[in-house]
Amino acid sequence: MQDVLENTDNTTSVPQQSGLMSTIFGEYRNQFGLFWRVMLPIIVFSLIFWFLLFKFGAPEAAQWTFSTSAGIKAEPSAVSDRSSEPSQPSPKPTGVRLSAGFSAPAFGINWLWLAISPLALTIVYHHRGVDLTSGAVWQEMRRRCWSILGVYLLLFLVSMGVGILLLPLALSGFLADSQALSGFLFLFMAPAGVATLYFLVKFSLANQCIIENLSVIAAFRRSSELVRRTWGRLFGMYVLLSLATMVFTTIVFSLTLLLFSIFSTEFSPLREVLQSGKFFSIFFGGEVSLILDHAPIWAICGMVIVTTLIHAIFAPIWALLTTHLYIKRAGIQQNAVSH
Repeated sequence: MQDVLENTDNTTSVPQQSGLMSTIFGEYRNQFGLFWRVMLPIIVFSLIFWFLLFKFGAPEAAQWTFSTSAGIKAEPSAVSDRSSEPSQPSPKPTGVRLSAGFSAPAFGINWLWLAISPLALTIVYHHRGVDLTSGAVWQEMRRRCWSILGVYLLLFLVSMGVGILLLPLALSGFLADSQALSGFLFLFMAPAGVATLYFLVKFSLANQCIIENLSVIAAFRRSSELVRRTWGRLFGMYVLLSLATMVFTTIVFSLTLLLFSIFSTEFSPLREVLQSGKFFSIFFGGEVSLILDHAPIWAICGMVIVTTLIHAIFAPIWALLTTHLYIKRAGIQQNAVSH
């Protein structure tokens, strides 16, 4: 492993985007089977986790939202005999709703993010001319499992930076005032969002740095060093991939819900909207959602499977992009290790 990661003190410039993109999609095509075998344990875990969460963790009286942007979510529904109380939220009207704006769950940090480090190790070894099986990759990463979990947790907390900064205000009850809410959301969420984006890019290579046998904190410091002076260029690449992820996710969710509407009358109200000209609004941030008082178990399973597979499709692309940026910045030489 030390031989594979030699010459990591030298930093070079970020590669040209055209050549980088062709390399990414070429490797994705050639290593598709290996990438999915590496991700398989996390895919299975994610499927089980989300199914159990929605099946047993949803509120007893819940309203279910099936969305072309966020997939599926369950929210507490106000009890009918208490809905008149000011402290109780009013239940959302069931049926189809149209709104604007992509949802963060379409591209946010998810369980498949745990596969970035083993995928990065696979890509680095392949770059150096060494072939590994998926079992060998996980065996190599086994002693780094706590570091992988630590990086995942810290990145997740950074991605939730806006909510974390607003938490003290929420706890103080200050946001109960609607006028205060609108003013302070603008004053705090805007700079918090900028700070969140800054640190997500700054620490975007931390998963790759784990394969250098660094601690969690050292991996974040190493990522900060590698990103230095290239933050803007990396940010642009991440934005483009995020937009592509969101659009692809929205289209797949839309087609999934349209398929549901063919086999179930509960989803039939979506058919008219998704088959009309309003379907094209999803390409520009539009969202179509269906709110139900009860969600059939088959629909929950279907959305969990589709969501997990979408994350599994894009996880190797994110891994390839960030790992090749890491390879160039760290100065890792190609084909220096024999088979």
